[in-house]
Formats: sequence, C-alpha cells, structure tokens
Amino acid sequence: MNEFAINWLKGGEYAEITAPASTALKNKLLRLKEERPDEVTHVIENKDGSMVCHVPVRWIRVSPPRKVSEEQREAARQRFAEIRERMRSGEIEDMVIDDEDICDAVEELEI
Repeated sequence: MNEFAINWLKGGEYAEITAPASTALKNKLLRLKEERPDEVTHVIENKDGSMVCHVPVRWIRVSPPRKVSEEQREAARQRFAEIRERMRSGEIEDMVIDDEDICDAVEELEI
C-alpha cells in the first residue's frame, strides 16, 4: 500500500494514521510507540510493511512550510558552507546541534 491517511471523528480522542512501509512517518510512529506506549496505541503492521495506529487527535496539525526570502536562503547556505568547510579542515571536529542552536538559527533567519 502506498497510501497515507489520517482519519478521526469530530469530538474523538484519537486519530487513526495509516503509513506505507519504509517511510519517515512510519519510522517516527514506531519510535513514538516505544517512547509513549500509552499514547500510540492499536499499532498494526501489515504484511506489506505498512502500518496503522492510533494517536491523540491533539497531535494532528497542518503546518505549511515557512516562507523564506531568497536573501535568507542564501545567508543560510553561506553559513552552512562555512560550517562544512570548517569541519573538513578539522577546525570543528564534532558538531552537535541542540535545540538552542536551532532556535538561534531560526531567529537569525527572522522566520
């Protein structure tokens, strides 16, 4: 099956999610099942590798991509190119990005 589906009843507590095999969504749901077994329930993996599960309705969101200007994109490209070069040269050995780094990057982009 190659179908993604999200279904829920108005006023219901859970949404049913169907995800195809070998997809980021399926992997994320399986990881969340391990982390939050009381919230990700009724997990069924089908023979074709697809899965169906229930999650709380409050998890369901529609999030359109942020609008970023070409100038912001170019500034981000330059920053990442600089970081890659510094990593290649050995100036930065191991880079770990945490939530604070991400928040700083988003603020720089003024998103």
